Amino acid sequence: MPVSPLITHPLHADSRQSCFGGVWYNPSEQAVWNSPRLKVYVAPVNIDYIKARFPKESPSLAAQFRAGLQKDIRNVLENKSRQTGGRMKWQLVDRPVPGSVTLSLAIVKLKPTDVGGNIMSDLVSLVSPLPGTSLILGRFMSGDVGIEGRLSNTNTDAGIMEFKAYNTDPITLFSVKEFERFAFDQRNLRLFSSCIADIFKAGPASSIPKTGEFDLDPF
Repeated sequence: MPVSPLITHPLHADSRQSCFGGVWYNPSEQAVWNSPRLKVYVAPVNIDYIKARFPKESPSLAAQFRAGLQKDIRNVLENKSRQTGGRMKWQLVDRPVPGSVTLSLAIVKLKPTDVGGNIMSDLVSLVSPLPGTSLILGRFMSGDVGIEGRLSNTNTDAGIMEFKAYNTDPITLFSVKEFERFAFDQRNLRLFSSCIADIFKAGPASSIPKTGEFDLDPF
């Protein structure tokens, strides 16, 4: 279930979306994706839902997430301008301005990788006669991160789209990241960043507006 107030509509799962666990798209806001001039503002990431447990780490993770997202979105917007010969000039801005869209995000779940648990599970697997013991035990030691987001029209505050994404650590035979507390969470946040930025490549307007769902293929 949604955690933050950014999600105000039912979200729909779509197996064609590799990153998002659910999306809602407002068909009445289709025009924004055809605008020849558009400014995009990325608001500071909300950490109200995780800062009590991780008062030191959560601001840093949120800042890294936002910085990576701004970089990814800027690259997409600049490429869009070049590919259209300047016909569509979209740009990233450092504050909300009239005629822009605002991307609001919240990290709503954070569970670091249990480094000590992963070390123990690997040691147990060395003496266990059962194959796959490390993978099974490692699943319980995995980290987890979740975000929720909303893209809105700055002029009207109308929602353009809403989405959520949750990822746990991948199951691996061995990875150095298993022994870094937030390494997989940072990896997943970078993945989310890439997926969100790719929304601006083509926009969801051409997919399934009748149902409020859209197809997003970020790879």
